Amino acid sequence: MSTTNGQLKSLDCTPSILDSISSDLEYKSVTDRYFSRRYCTNVKGVSKNDHLLLFHSNRICLVTLAPSHPLFSNDSEFTIDFQVGNLDRSKNWVKGKGKKGGQLLDASSTICKVVCKDGAEYNISSCINGKLIEINEMLLTKPMLLKTHPDSDGYIAVVLANIATSESRKEELLNEEKYLESVSADNVTVL
Repeated sequence: MSTTNGQLKSLDCTPSILDSISSDLEYKSVTDRYFSRRYCTNVKGVSKNDHLLLFHSNRICLVTLAPSHPLFSNDSEFTIDFQVGNLDRSKNWVKGKGKKGGQLLDASSTICKVVCKDGAEYNISSCINGKLIEINEMLLTKPMLLKTHPDSDGYIAVVLANIATSESRKEELLNEEKYLESVSADNVTVL
């Protein structure tokens, strides 16, 4: 495009030119471009309690649910409760470059509980040692984001691990290919 006398000229794009641009181009999401997906299956020994960790190169890790988690096949309404025992994860407060004040987590720490109206409950673990940087406060008012956009707006929490922990945990967990093999061997339908 060029400008003439401060006005914008539009491109002369005929339908044949537009049609020649591949309509099946697949644009990757931010998480697909900048995060490595790793899967933790049968968390805490619970069958199909599968979690997804999204690792960024800056050590930030997003915790969410894997597509094979039973919540995705449960049609009941649900809420997300960040009250874990006597600790309210939603009151986590960090400050500064070192993220001082972040709640310390180990891989088995429960971040929240998903409570369904049909009585089903799912404990969501961090699956990595680190500091809880934030929980996704949007889930308090819009819990369905966890089901509709689990790897973007519906993430559960952000955890910051040290470099060695992040790299070693990433290597221990299943990549997408191994995860799909695992759930197909278990006859689990990934939604």
